[in-house]
Amino acid sequence: MKIRTQLVLAFLLLAVVPLAGIVLYSYYSSLRAVRRATETEARTLTREMNGRLAAIKSELGRGVDRMRDVPLQAVLRAAKEGKPDPDLDRMVLGFGKAAPLLGSLEFVPVPPPPPVRRALPRTAPQAPAPPVPPAVAPGELPLPVEPAHPMVIDVTAILRDVRKELAATPGQDPRAAAAISKALREMSDSPAEAPEAPSAAQPPAGALRLGRDFEVPVVEHGEVVGKLKAQVKSDEVLRRILARTGGGEGEIAFAVDGQGGLHTASDADRKRLEGLPPLMRAVHASAGSARWILDDWVVASSKDPDTGLVFGIARPVPLEEVRQTAARNFGYGLGLTALALFGILPLSTRMTRNLRVVTEGADRIAQGDLETRVPVRAKNSKNEFGRLALAFNRMAADLKQHQQQLLEEERLRKEQEIAQALLQTEYDRKSRDLEEARRFQLSLLPRTLPEHPGFEIAVSMRTATEVGGDYYDFFLADDGALTAAIGDATGHGARAGTMVTAVKSLFSADAGAAGPRQFLAEAARAVKRMALDRMAMGLALARLEGRALVVSSAGMPPLLLYQRDGRGSASVENVEEIALAGMPLGGLAFDYEERRLEIEPGDTILLMTDGLPELADPEGEPLGYPRVRSLFAELGNLPPAEVIAGLARAAESWAAGQPYRDDVTLVAIRIR
Repeated sequence: MKIRTQLVLAFLLLAVVPLAGIVLYSYYSSLRAVRRATETEARTLTREMNGRLAAIKSELGRGVDRMRDVPLQAVLRAAKEGKPDPDLDRMVLGFGKAAPLLGSLEFVPVPPPPPVRRALPRTAPQAPAPPVPPAVAPGELPLPVEPAHPMVIDVTAILRDVRKELAATPGQDPRAAAAISKALREMSDSPAEAPEAPSAAQPPAGALRLGRDFEVPVVEHGEVVGKLKAQVKSDEVLRRILARTGGGEGEIAFAVDGQGGLHTASDADRKRLEGLPPLMRAVHASAGSARWILDDWVVASSKDPDTGLVFGIARPVPLEEVRQTAARNFGYGLGLTALALFGILPLSTRMTRNLRVVTEGADRIAQGDLETRVPVRAKNSKNEFGRLALAFNRMAADLKQHQQQLLEEERLRKEQEIAQALLQTEYDRKSRDLEEARRFQLSLLPRTLPEHPGFEIAVSMRTATEVGGDYYDFFLADDGALTAAIGDATGHGARAGTMVTAVKSLFSADAGAAGPRQFLAEAARAVKRMALDRMAMGLALARLEGRALVVSSAGMPPLLLYQRDGRGSASVENVEEIALAGMPLGGLAFDYEERRLEIEPGDTILLMTDGLPELADPEGEPLGYPRVRSLFAELGNLPPAEVIAGLARAAESWAAGQPYRDDVTLVAIRIR
């Protein structure tokens, strides 16, 4: 793709994409703000509906409280006889604006207790007795009087009669007539005599629970004989609340009762809700949430804790104007982008012409013509393209010089590769020699451990280099005596391996013919005669014959003997350290010591090289002989294999990942 096309595309991307992003961001932020404002207003209306319900309940409660000031017995008698009673009218009018919400007043008697005849007390004080009805026998109390039967008072009929009476008596007290008219006007804010018929899907009247009982007790002769309950028109309560909410901005007020029934102010509102299935689902779902936002509608709800009613507002969101504004802004931005595009075309043409000249010169250089130079005009020598052409010409001159340098470097590189190949060959040869030496050294060690009914043996050796200087070996005589040897040659590598080979030969030949002390003396003289260029090797021997242990050492660390006591306890006192003086083999002549000890079943002998006690931690501190002795005291009552494994774990923990600087060899023998 040409640079000119790339510049035009880059301009379009850098202009159109950010413009689209800004317009989309503006659109969605405006949409979110409109929805949030609509939601806030809807939630305010739901709280107002809750407030209206609370006001109605409060008005009904005050009306019930006023019923206490009315002689209820006289009112009930008048209602039972069908006579007009001013106290009854006053009681109904006492409900104020809530009076049209009453369907009836119901009197519910208290069930009478079963009749019981009981005799008068013989020791009652003398007092004038009240007159006894003729039906009562002497010496008995009268039976309680049966309370009145249940009775229902039609409040609607009472309100109708009060209005007729007010219209038929124009000459009554003006102040009383004005008060009654005002009360009736307040009660008639929403007509109660011909309410709009509820939809078939709405629950019947009385299904609403207002969270309290509107009732007062009826007392006769000091006893409660029943209660007077005010029956509320629940459908009229909801209709009055919903009718005073909504209507503006196309919103719909609704209520959902505890049984899931939907209530609206009119059938038209219900049909609008049912005509939008997603909105209908959100309305029912709003009974359990604070709000729902659909594409073009906001549904906010608020639950009344006493009645369980959920009042809600479904309100459309005015999005069309927001969309039009966003589209208009996007059109303006595209127009400005097109105008700027016409200005960038001449600039891109001039830029690409200068780049074409440089590109043609680069093609000639690529074909091998290092003498190529790009012409530079004087007027263009100071701008970016002029400086680019000058740099291109310098590059062409440098390329020729660098080409000569590369040829020289290539010659040197090949010489280095040849030398490196020779070094690699020599390294591979030495590696093979070291591997052969390592295999040879391993062949000097016993392939298998001796099997003996009186002893249990375990060994471990870890070398610091490919070819180590440590050595261990065993010789089992025909009479059952076991001789164990452990050695440490000076240094590492092939020279140490040579010393180990020599000592291995001596041990294999003479270990069974002489005692430990005699063998060390003869071996020292033999190594000395070999003249191995100041090479030396420490060696320790331990011979076990029945219950006797004979040890001798030539410059080796002390031998450790774990002696199990009768209680089976483990402590440092159980470990005896056997240190014998002696020069390493190949050094000066020395009269080696020999020591004989008695051993018991369960005792364990540990032979080791100095690699374990001299093992250093990351700070350079050695493990030390006292720590080795303490570790052996803790492990001495275990089988030899576990003793070796425990010491190896302790060594790994102490080194903490540091490489070993010396070989570590361990031999453990336990008396069965």
